[in-house]
Amino acid sequence: MFNFFSKKRREKALRGEEEKDLFTQKYKAFRELLDANNAVLATMADMQEKASGAYVFDAAYVESSYRSVSKGINRIIDSLNQVSDNKYKDLVRASDRINKKAQEILHQAIAIPKTDYVLALESVHKDMAPSCGGKMAYLGEVANNIRLQVPNAFVITTFSYQSFVQHNRIEALLKEKCGSVDIRDFAALEAASLEMQRLIQKSEVPGDLQDAILLAFDEMKRQTGETSLHVSVRSSAILEDIMASFAGQYATVLNVTRENLIEAYEKVISSQFTPRALFYFKDKGFNINEMAMAAGVVQMIDPASSGIAYSRDPRNPDEDVVLINAVWGLGDYAVGGVVPPETLKVIAPAKDGKGSRVSRKKEGRQRVMSRASADGGTQEVVVPEHMQDTSCLDEDQVIKLSNLARMLESHFESPQDMEWALDHNGVIQVLQSRPLRMSYMHKEKLPDKPRHVEGHELLLDKGKIACRGVSAGAVRQVRDERAMGDFPEGGVLVIRQAHPEFALILDKATAVISDTGSVLGHLATVARELGVPAILNAEDATKVLRDGLVVTVDAQYGRVYEGEVGELLKAGKQTGGFSSSPIYQRLRTILKEITPLYMTDPRAPDFRAKTCRTFHDITRFSHEMALREMFDFGKHTYFSEKSAKKLVSKEIPLEWLVIDLEDGLKPGLGKRIGPEDIVSEPMRAMWEGMTAVPWKGPPPMDTKGFLSVVAGSGTDPDAASYMTDKNYIVLSKDFCNLSVRLGFHFSTTESYLGENENQNYVSFAFKGGGADSGRRNRRVAFISRILGRFDFRVEVREDNIFARIEGHEEAFLKERLKVLGHVIVHTRQMDMVMHNEKMVEWYYKDMLKGIESFVNIPG
Repeated sequence: MFNFFSKKRREKALRGEEEKDLFTQKYKAFRELLDANNAVLATMADMQEKASGAYVFDAAYVESSYRSVSKGINRIIDSLNQVSDNKYKDLVRASDRINKKAQEILHQAIAIPKTDYVLALESVHKDMAPSCGGKMAYLGEVANNIRLQVPNAFVITTFSYQSFVQHNRIEALLKEKCGSVDIRDFAALEAASLEMQRLIQKSEVPGDLQDAILLAFDEMKRQTGETSLHVSVRSSAILEDIMASFAGQYATVLNVTRENLIEAYEKVISSQFTPRALFYFKDKGFNINEMAMAAGVVQMIDPASSGIAYSRDPRNPDEDVVLINAVWGLGDYAVGGVVPPETLKVIAPAKDGKGSRVSRKKEGRQRVMSRASADGGTQEVVVPEHMQDTSCLDEDQVIKLSNLARMLESHFESPQDMEWALDHNGVIQVLQSRPLRMSYMHKEKLPDKPRHVEGHELLLDKGKIACRGVSAGAVRQVRDERAMGDFPEGGVLVIRQAHPEFALILDKATAVISDTGSVLGHLATVARELGVPAILNAEDATKVLRDGLVVTVDAQYGRVYEGEVGELLKAGKQTGGFSSSPIYQRLRTILKEITPLYMTDPRAPDFRAKTCRTFHDITRFSHEMALREMFDFGKHTYFSEKSAKKLVSKEIPLEWLVIDLEDGLKPGLGKRIGPEDIVSEPMRAMWEGMTAVPWKGPPPMDTKGFLSVVAGSGTDPDAASYMTDKNYIVLSKDFCNLSVRLGFHFSTTESYLGENENQNYVSFAFKGGGADSGRRNRRVAFISRILGRFDFRVEVREDNIFARIEGHEEAFLKERLKVLGHVIVHTRQMDMVMHNEKMVEWYYKDMLKGIESFVNIPG
């Protein structure tokens, strides 16, 4: 069966180190594949977490994360083809197909709607960023749907900008300059920036656009009754404050008169081409087609004080505080750092102020402030002496500001950065609200300790959270794939191991709990994709959670309670903070090309390279094929004795040849070694199992058993090779491949154990026997039952066994390797005595007793 190598290849192996070198190369490529696979799954998990809607991020995050996944996929494919001698070239085509779709999503242009040149703020809401820009879309939402006090304003739309550049025939030139500039070459960046800004400022604003802007200004003057109306002209690019903050990148022109309004508009739209703004735009990975600038024309407020309010502390997002910065006069001196602001912290803010505490801190005296000039523009004036050391806000005003910040946070479903002004009548005006850039942010603060629940028994309180959330349903244990068809809609899926095949029913589940499993495993990825709360590595779920029991799964803290816990279900409902933004939608769209898993069953006929539909499919397929390739290569390799060391052991007196790939043995050894010289972690565990219980020798054999051996060996063409082939151990510090030929049967075991549980695995194959087919098949069933008892996934084909377990921590798999070691040694010649089922049962109980005497595996 195992004459895989041609005569020529056998001769090569006999010449020395060639076969060892080839195995070493394949092993290194295999390790590279495992590392790349884990990195890809980790990045995918992070992207899914961000896509939960409870985090704030920008376009650069999406671009860089996708780039990281794509590069990792290329590493996986290259490594697999090195392991397999280029058998999987179809994966390259599958990856190219997926990448093409993803690139179209990443670089799709945002269409600029055809609108009026000017829109009154009363008609604007948050979904109008493509026409009004992010800043003014948010301000329109604040005014019209939250109903907070904002100044009178109108928007010069992105369609106006598009008309401006097309009228002057500069669109292609701007795109070419912006696309070709090297932002790492500052001199070139500065030169290109200057050229583009001059191009804008020398261009003519079309007459009908000028008329529309001035007409809107006159209408605002009529509505406000101002005899001398002054406005500020503020940038509002499509992506500004929506996909990225662009804070301080674009221009705002303060205290503008009618006569200077068109000039101020040109200054604002040209500011997207400053060196700083260009660098930021390109460094964040935005598309040139997204550089369309709207502008907000906002009634000028000459405030008593102004500043910024954060609805959370960005350095400590889960702390219940609001931060406020305040200065006398206009806020440009606070933003620009010209004067020391007063910093206020509202602790535990409440609408009525009860229970709230306000701490104040002044960095120094504010001696000057910025004020609007009667002739336009701003001027610096001295702060009156009696105000220089006093607070800009009284207690009530501070509480009102904190309430406004939290109202905005609640409405937009993410922490907010609010710009405000307090006029001389004591009215707080909201000038701007945008997502606050956080290191991370859960929509609701999770208490430091798990929530205490009265009246519901705590059933489980351990495990790793793979997907956060809270849900309830009736428990249904699924012990293997054959039981998946009966899984009910809305059930809580409880499983022993987190096998990828269970992804087929995950869309029916309200939650999933597994005794074992990795948060970077394939099932965990699918759970996050579907938003199914998931707790893995819970250890005792299949023992504690009985079928039909209604439970509440709190996957915020890794706890499971008996019954439906209404307070947890209510608190656990998640709404998508940030979920209305274009960049969030872009992430969700691109994840559809990355994370869905269609390749769930390796035995399916369509489990092939060319049928991979997503990057997740490629990782799943490649990992499966890499394990097979390494396993088969080790099983069929013939090493030269010149490249091997001889392992000598009185406990198992067989001929062992050891090939050390990398740090699997102690250094400085001769040609003969002992078991104590092995430092390979998986091999040490297996050897411990092989020697823990002394072999009692061949079982007693009756005449029928003897005759069955004679008959079986006479009909098996490979019997002679079983008796003469040597036993090989190929190892490194974290890896081993053990090929054992004991009597008439042959087995191969391979394992990798490292710090990353997602990479760890044990594979086992068993073939042969000297008895007739009936006795051999009983032994196969016997071994399968033993391995299944200790969490292996077992497949039987006639008298062949294939078993595997993967994705577990090192300690977990070491105990299973001990089991395999015991099975390999103690099933020798056992087929000869398995003449009926009673004998099989007796040996099963006897072997189970022996194994349980030395392994640490709960029953």
